[in-house]
Amino acid sequence: MLIKRLVPLWIMGVLLLTTLKGIAQQKGRQEKDLSQNNWKLWLDTAATWENDSLYTPPVDISKLPVHEPTGGWQTLQTASGRLVHLPTTVEEYYWARNGNNFGLAGNYLGVSWFTTNIAVPPAMKGKRLVLHFESARFRAEVFVNRKLCGYDVVPGTPFDVDITEAAKPGANNEIAIRITDPNGNFDWRDSQNFMWGAYRTQPTHGFGGITGKVKLVATDRVFIDDIFVKNKPAITEVDVQVTAQNTSISAATGKYVVDIREASAQKRSVFQQVITGVQLEPGASTKNITVKLPAAKLWSVDSPNLYIATVRWEGSNNTLDSTGQRFGFRWFEIKDIAGDQQFYLNNKRIVLRTSISWGFWPENGIAPSDELAKKQVMDAKRLGLNMLNFHRTIGQRNVLDYADELGLLYFEEPGGNSYPDNLFNPKNDLEKKQTLFYLTARTEKFLRMVRRDRSHPALIIYNMHNERGAQPTAIDRAEMMAGHTLDDSRIITYNSCNGNIKLNEPDPKYKLHLLPFDTTFYDYGWFDQHHAGGPGVYHDNLYSNPTSYAKYTDHKNEIDYWGEEGAIGTPPRLQLIRDAILKRGKDIGWETDSYLKWYDGYDSFLKNNGFSKDFPNVDSLTRKMGNVAYYYQGRVIENVRINNITDGYAVNGWESMKLENHSGIVDNYRNLKGDPELIAQYNQPLYVAVKLNHKVLAVGDTTTIDLYLVNEKNINGNYNLEVSARNAKGETGWHKTIPVEVKGGAVYGQLLSAGNPFAAPAPGYTTITAKLVNGSTILATGQDELYAVQLNTTGIPQEVQLADTSGVLSNYFSSIGFKPFKNYRGGKPEGKVLVIGAFEPQQTGNPLVTDILEWVNNGNTLIVVNNSEHWADHLAKKEVFDYRGSKVLGTSWYGGNYFSKQHALFNGLPQACVFNWEYQCFATYNKSRLGLRLNTGDCVVACVSDHKPEVFSALSIIPHGRGKIIVCALDIFSCIKDVKLEKKAEGDGENASLATFNNSQKNSANIVGQQLLLNMLKN
Repeated sequence: MLIKRLVPLWIMGVLLLTTLKGIAQQKGRQEKDLSQNNWKLWLDTAATWENDSLYTPPVDISKLPVHEPTGGWQTLQTASGRLVHLPTTVEEYYWARNGNNFGLAGNYLGVSWFTTNIAVPPAMKGKRLVLHFESARFRAEVFVNRKLCGYDVVPGTPFDVDITEAAKPGANNEIAIRITDPNGNFDWRDSQNFMWGAYRTQPTHGFGGITGKVKLVATDRVFIDDIFVKNKPAITEVDVQVTAQNTSISAATGKYVVDIREASAQKRSVFQQVITGVQLEPGASTKNITVKLPAAKLWSVDSPNLYIATVRWEGSNNTLDSTGQRFGFRWFEIKDIAGDQQFYLNNKRIVLRTSISWGFWPENGIAPSDELAKKQVMDAKRLGLNMLNFHRTIGQRNVLDYADELGLLYFEEPGGNSYPDNLFNPKNDLEKKQTLFYLTARTEKFLRMVRRDRSHPALIIYNMHNERGAQPTAIDRAEMMAGHTLDDSRIITYNSCNGNIKLNEPDPKYKLHLLPFDTTFYDYGWFDQHHAGGPGVYHDNLYSNPTSYAKYTDHKNEIDYWGEEGAIGTPPRLQLIRDAILKRGKDIGWETDSYLKWYDGYDSFLKNNGFSKDFPNVDSLTRKMGNVAYYYQGRVIENVRINNITDGYAVNGWESMKLENHSGIVDNYRNLKGDPELIAQYNQPLYVAVKLNHKVLAVGDTTTIDLYLVNEKNINGNYNLEVSARNAKGETGWHKTIPVEVKGGAVYGQLLSAGNPFAAPAPGYTTITAKLVNGSTILATGQDELYAVQLNTTGIPQEVQLADTSGVLSNYFSSIGFKPFKNYRGGKPEGKVLVIGAFEPQQTGNPLVTDILEWVNNGNTLIVVNNSEHWADHLAKKEVFDYRGSKVLGTSWYGGNYFSKQHALFNGLPQACVFNWEYQCFATYNKSRLGLRLNTGDCVVACVSDHKPEVFSALSIIPHGRGKIIVCALDIFSCIKDVKLEKKAEGDGENASLATFNNSQKNSANIVGQQLLLNMLKN
């Protein structure tokens, strides 16, 4: 037995020696991912940093001050901390460590340490050892075995730290990274500069930590530093630019072996080339290799074919290195087509549909997991978008990786690239110091971004600034040209803006740009304008006729790009977020507490106020609120596409955060906030666009139907357009056949037929359907729907009094045929119903019992349709109900939404729904939008606003004695104040038929508010 045991040990010893010998002789590159190591995060709260001297690249490490941990190096071993993996931030684990998690109060500013131990393999001895960081924020000081090896102050960008002299191959090595987070923003503003002592810093999101992956890279002294695969107008041709570094003191000779393979599972090789006689002098050397591949599969949004270019260096001095770069064959450009400037991808016209992403993420705040990065791209694809924007912030590499793989274009800004006017002409040494630091750091950030991302086929446009108001200076032009020198294959624009842009004139502040392979600065040809705020819901004024609608333009000789459009705020998918938080753990994440409270507020309201039947859970509510924004964005995207001249449209915006930008169409966890088909149907490559100039109107009133073809499939020829209508009962009684000629080609939006009148036949929904047919073959379809109201006064009592000094109420009731109601001026009301308009509460008699309340108590109805805050406060003082103030509903980025339950007050109107286009008379942002904190009575219409974790009342019924009080905060007055009596035909006054009165109003959609008012009188 002993011999049998010794033989295997002897064999194992030989194998071990052989293996170690092989390792010691191993050539070429070796890499080790350190991101999933166990790292300890410790907050060095006693460290001083506020008045440190700061240094921009390149830095001489030997001349920098060394900041040890407070208490000495042993503190990193003895102090308590959190076990973390990278990327991560302090905010992920220590948000609200000060005891206040409200808003932004829990943010940490100061120093933190990230430490781990790594075993450097013996085979790495003699090699150049580098720690490669994808990114960190804000300042990173890198120590290896307690020796300062690296320093960086350019957040969000990659940097390398040479640790060759400090590392110990074959031993355990201590890695310690000192992070300083001095400031930062938690909103969209990237022009609000922050000071760090005497230094002006670039504004970036206020999360401190290691915000990308970290890996250990070992190479020989000669190695390949970068591969840039540059696309060219000859689409199946690329330039492979190889940059090598020779860190020895003498020249190196050798050869490059270039291999290009498909990035598919088969990895089929499609190109090989050997370049001999290469000589690399000490330092950096760049070699350009042109690759022509006529049979290359092109990269596009629909077919994202990828290749990998691998370059191998074989040196005559036995140095060896090999690395690769993924890329795609594609070409993006601007073409002039008969005087119209248009975008083209691979020689096919493309209209960009995108959304602006501010770069916030759940948990750590700033760095997405691979799962979330992929989800972001998949979300955009599900919505039918073909691009996304890294907006006011630099993008993340893994997001671009998935955009390459799945087929999504990207537009990128470095963020924080603006600077104050006083930096142009520094007046003293302090201002010179600020200027030099700021401009050096911002240019380094932009150039690092270009180097990092320039091989991604998904990336098509670099933009320097968002909404900058300053004219470009020589400094700005120099920075743009420096980026163009690194990558001259893409468009670079100076500004994406919201200013007063000159349509047909040069305008460098707003239009300055560089084109691919062209060093000319152009200040005409690029028209990018923002209309950031949204209308609240889709409404009838957004389409009037073929030359009057939202986003209509006839401006052809420039690129027309709507860069930020239509912010409509809606809540996140709170239930989905809550589920994710509970699965992960409540003590992780910078937003966790806010989202849980937000969910609880909505959930409690639904369960306690009778809304659960119509909204079974919080997710059913928030998703339907998301649909409000989705429907609006879909219809405006449709406007862009039927226009045929517009080249790009950006939804404002992409992700929502806990504090603002609720206009995002996904939440921060990248959950789609609504039903994706509501947008996707308007992003189809081929369909008939049915446009109604009135979607809400009275029965019998007329809307106009215009019909367009959205056609990216090159359908052309003579066909028929079959148009029909179907009402809510499924009845069809209207049909029309229209011969049309379809142009096709680059005509992506074409008007087929205009001015078709259609009278609303019946109450409720009517669907207009159009089909483009070739004989019995249907080529394309589309539809739109209208909602018609049959104004119903049945059941309204005659014993009504009006308390309204404005006369709006009496004018309206007279206009629809009622005999004049009595005016109330004081004392005990007469009749059964008192309607309060512009009328102030009056105190009479007993402090708790007024004449009005005594009258209500005896079985009558008080209806408040105006001045609701004052009346709510007045009635609360009378102990009628529990009222705790009001909330003005947010607009645009913050947003606010109404929703109702099933109730007789909504007879003849849409019920149990979130207010969308049918309720444009109440929900648009130009209306008075108010919620009341009423904790008594039966809430019929509720509302939410921005990120408040509560639900308010917009319409409630409060019992009082044998009577009731209806308090309505909806803007009823705006629905009735413009109604005028035009004529009467049969009879006079109270004997006139309601049908004989023409209800003339500025907005036909106000008919919904009028019916609600009438319903309140009946109940």
